[in-house]
Amino acid sequence: MSGAVGPKEHALFEHQPKPGAELTEREALAVSLAERIALDPHTVTDEFFASLKPHFTDDEIVEMVFACSIFNWGNKFNITMNLDSSPESAYPTDMEYRQEEIA
Repeated sequence: MSGAVGPKEHALFEHQPKPGAELTEREALAVSLAERIALDPHTVTDEFFASLKPHFTDDEIVEMVFACSIFNWGNKFNITMNLDSSPESAYPTDMEYRQEEIA
């Protein structure tokens, strides 16, 4: 499985994943949507939605926006609450969260 997923995973860590050998145009657009929602949802413009339409149904677009929003909410919740992984988890424990005051 890692042989099939590895190249896609590597492509996802590029600054702005583009369609090519590793990602289809559909996959690259989905990643771009997720990044836009996470970094600045104001960048999900009418023009960007128009670029999704040839590749996704309206229902698929709504599902992706919902899923990305839920994951982003979860991340913000975990950071705000300084949650850590349980000792039984496969994920690292002893998370350190940056704390800053608003100027």
